[in-house]
Amino acid sequence: MLSGSQFEIVQYLEVITQEDCDRVLPDDAAVYAWFRDLTLPEDVIASEKRFVEAITILLDESSSETRPFSVRREGRVPPFYNVGITVTPGSLTPTKSQALQHYAKTESLRQEIGDILSAMTFWQPPLYIGKSDNLANRIWQHVSRATELGNRLEEVGLSLNQCVLAYLSISNAADGATPLVQLVEDIITRLSSPGFVLRIG
Repeated sequence: MLSGSQFEIVQYLEVITQEDCDRVLPDDAAVYAWFRDLTLPEDVIASEKRFVEAITILLDESSSETRPFSVRREGRVPPFYNVGITVTPGSLTPTKSQALQHYAKTESLRQEIGDILSAMTFWQPPLYIGKSDNLANRIWQHVSRATELGNRLEEVGLSLNQCVLAYLSISNAADGATPLVQLVEDIITRLSSPGFVLRIG
C-alpha cells in the first residue's frame, strides 16, 4: 500500500495557455510524465461499431492511425547494417478480434473495457519524463512548443492534446553533487523507459 505523496493528474485541456499553467500547476520543483490518454469518449463506448473500430485502430499496425509508443531509434551494426527500432502495440490475433466483436455487443462490457483502458493510461510506460524547478513554467514550454517534445510526438502522429500529465512535487534540495530533482528524474526514467526521451539527464 502506498503512503505519502501521490501524483497529481492534469488533462491537456487544463493547461493550454500560460495562464492555465500558472493557475493549475505549482511553481515548485517537480518530476512529471506525459502519458498517452487511452480513455475512450462516451459516444464511442455507446456504439458497438465505433467501439470495435476505436480499439482496432489503436492496435492495427497496418492502420495509418496507429501510433507507435516511441520515436524511431537508429544505429549502425558493423560492418554492413543500419538498423532502426520503434515500439508499436501489435495487432490482435483473429481469435481475439472475434472476442472483441463478441463482447462489444454488450454495453456494460464495453463500459468495463473502456474503464480498464482509461486506467491503463497510467499502467503503460510514459511517453516522456522530465523535471523542473518550476513546473508551471516547464509545462508551458512544452505546450507552447518552446521544447522539441511536441515535434517528436508529431513525427509519429501524436500530439500533447492526446496526453495527460502526471506530476509529483519534490523538495528542491541541492546539497549534494546533483540536485534531488535531477536524481529522481534519472531514476524514474531508467525504470520506466519513456519512448520519447532522447537522453537522460
